[in-house]
Amino acid sequence: MKKSVGDGAKALMQVLMSDETIRNKILESGETGKTYVSVKIKDNGTVIIGETNHWFWNQLIGCQVKLPFEKWALAVWDALINLSAGTNAVAIQKGLSVEIAEKAQRSEEYEYIVKRLYTCYEHVCNNKGGSDSEGSQGDKGSRMTREVIVNGEPVTININANGAKRTLRFPDSTGKASLCFELGVVGVRVEKD
Repeated sequence: MKKSVGDGAKALMQVLMSDETIRNKILESGETGKTYVSVKIKDNGTVIIGETNHWFWNQLIGCQVKLPFEKWALAVWDALINLSAGTNAVAIQKGLSVEIAEKAQRSEEYEYIVKRLYTCYEHVCNNKGGSDSEGSQGDKGSRMTREVIVNGEPVTININANGAKRTLRFPDSTGKASLCFELGVVGVRVEKD
């Protein structure tokens, strides 16, 4: 048996399947009308879904379905579209589907596809594209530092909003459109002593 998926890629596949939306998409990939409760990943990239938690019984009585890696990847891709919004959903729908077709079907680069799916899940779908914001009070107003991932490279954006409205633009996950952040005073209240 040709080993197409290493232990690291298997671990990323399991992390992806720990998300309820992704896991449900994969479990729905079996036969219509049957309920699947367990998932097992083989070294060749095949994902086996079983009707019971006991693999011996699943195999013995034939209550399991083997999903080729390509079908698994497309189920994850479909779930990622549901987990994202706006231009990110469009980027995943149009761009990632082509990558899955080329890399998984034609050149069998399964580990590459697993890493791409995980990267999209981690940075696009869950908005985990950088470290948490750090706010501090400076001499002239509030200051915020934010690290953002752009084209796979971290970019640090420093903002000093001293009462003036600021707009920042940087590329989104497609690299074409821009995300705009507007900074300024949102609400003002005057209190008398």
